[in-house]
Amino acid sequence: MASASEKKVISQQEQHTFQNDELLRSVGTQLNVDFSDYDQWQRKYKVNHTRTKKPQDSQITFKVGKINKKAENVPQINFLRGRRAQASLEEQQRLQKEKCDILEIKIRHARQTSEMYIKREKELVEMNLQIASEIESKEAETHAEVKRLLRKYEKFRGGIATLNTNFAKELSEVKLELETSRAYIHLKLKALEQNVAEMDKRLILKQEKLNVLRSYKDKEYPVKAMVIANLQAELDKLKHSNQEELEELEHIINTELGKYEKERIRLSNDITCRVTEESLGMMHPSLKDTALQNLVMKKEIEFHQKQHEDLGFTNQQLENEVSALLKNPKSNVRLQLFPEFFPIREKCTPDMDIILDIPTQEWLPI
Repeated sequence: MASASEKKVISQQEQHTFQNDELLRSVGTQLNVDFSDYDQWQRKYKVNHTRTKKPQDSQITFKVGKINKKAENVPQINFLRGRRAQASLEEQQRLQKEKCDILEIKIRHARQTSEMYIKREKELVEMNLQIASEIESKEAETHAEVKRLLRKYEKFRGGIATLNTNFAKELSEVKLELETSRAYIHLKLKALEQNVAEMDKRLILKQEKLNVLRSYKDKEYPVKAMVIANLQAELDKLKHSNQEELEELEHIINTELGKYEKERIRLSNDITCRVTEESLGMMHPSLKDTALQNLVMKKEIEFHQKQHEDLGFTNQQLENEVSALLKNPKSNVRLQLFPEFFPIREKCTPDMDIILDIPTQEWLPI
C-alpha cells in the first residue's frame, strides 16, 4: 500500500497533466475521471488465492460432539473477500479502458495535427516557390531600375558640387546684404533716437503749456468767463433794442440794391446793343448775309430736329399699337371670318406637361 505522501504527489502530477492537456479537459466531463483519490480502489484485506482442497470421500470423517462456530464463519469471509477482489479487478479494467480511450483520442489528435502541419508545409513550400519565381521575374526590372538610379545619382553628384558652389556664392552675397542691412538699420536707429529726443523736448514744452493752461483754467478762466457772459448779455439786449432799426435798414438796403441791379441790367443791355450795332456796321454786307443765313439755318435745323424727335415718338407709338393689334385675336380677319378652319392652338412651352390623348379605335367585343 502506498503512503499518503506518495499518493498526494501522484495525484498532483496526474491532475497537472489533466489540466494542461486540452483534449483531456474536453473529454473529462464525459468520462468523469478523477485521478486524485485512489482509496476507494485499494484493497484493505489481503486476498488469499490458495485453493482449498476438496475432502476426498475416503477421508471424510464425522465428528460427533459440539459444533465449532468459528469453523463455520471462515468460508463466508473468504467468499466476501473474493467478491471484493473481483469488483476491484473490474474497476481497474474499466480505468485501464478509459485510459486507453484517452490515449487513442490523443493519438488521433496528434495525427490530425501532423497532417495539418504537413499541409501547411506544402502550402509554405508552394508559396516560397511562387515568391522565388516572382523575385526572378522582377530581377530584370530591379536591375534596370538600379542602373537608372545609379545614373541619376551620378547626375545628382555632379549637380551637388554646382549647388555647393552656388550656395557658397549666395551665402557670401547674403552676408554682404546682412552687413549692409545692419549698417542701414544702425543709421536709421540713430535717426529714430534723434527723433525721439526731439519728441521728448516737444513733450516737455507741451507739458509746460498744459500746466500753464491748467493754472489759467483754475485762476483766470472763471473771471474771463464771467466777463464774457456779461458782454453776451449786453449784446443780446442791444440786439433786441435795435431790431426794428436793423429791419428798416435792411429794407432800405434791399430796395437800393434792386434799383442798382435794374440800372446795371439796363446799362449792360444798352452797351450790348451799341456794340452789336457797331460790329454789324463794320462787317461786310456779304458776311452779314452769311451770318443771317446761318442763323436762319440754325433755327431750321433746331425745328427739324424737334420735328424728327416728334415723328420718332409717334412711330414708336404706332409700332406699339400695331404689335398690340397683331396680338389681338379680333384683328385676325381670317380667324373672324372662318373660325372653324383656324382653331386656336396653344403653344407647347418647356414648363408644360405633355398629355398624349390620341383617340384610338376600340373594337366591340365579339
